[in-house]
Amino acid sequence: MVVDEKKFSAVIDLLTESWRLNQFTKKLAQVGDAKLQRKISNQVARFDKHFLAAAEIFGVEVLDFTGEEFETGLPITPINLSDFAADENLIVAAMLEPTIKFADAAEIIKCGAAVLGRKVE
Repeated sequence: MVVDEKKFSAVIDLLTESWRLNQFTKKLAQVGDAKLQRKISNQVARFDKHFLAAAEIFGVEVLDFTGEEFETGLPITPINLSDFAADENLIVAAMLEPTIKFADAAEIIKCGAAVLGRKVE
């Protein structure tokens, strides 16, 4: 099956925005009463299941590097890299957008966007 570039690009955008909305929803699940938290958590789990299945169907992986040590070759665009000295040990403090790559391949479709932080040692 051949997928045209415009449609594939739209799917990548949809995966990105869906991921962002889901991350926001996960944060919402941490506030409010226990019943609301449980409902949101169940919905997030359901979304995660369908999201991963859809990504697999399109042959892509959605990567989140939150908490990982930052290295120059990491497929992300750090939005605050200039805030740090070149010799500082940094971590990916938060992903603003995920990195998307072809499954079972090294080819990056879309670099993620991230906020860096100092590694606490």
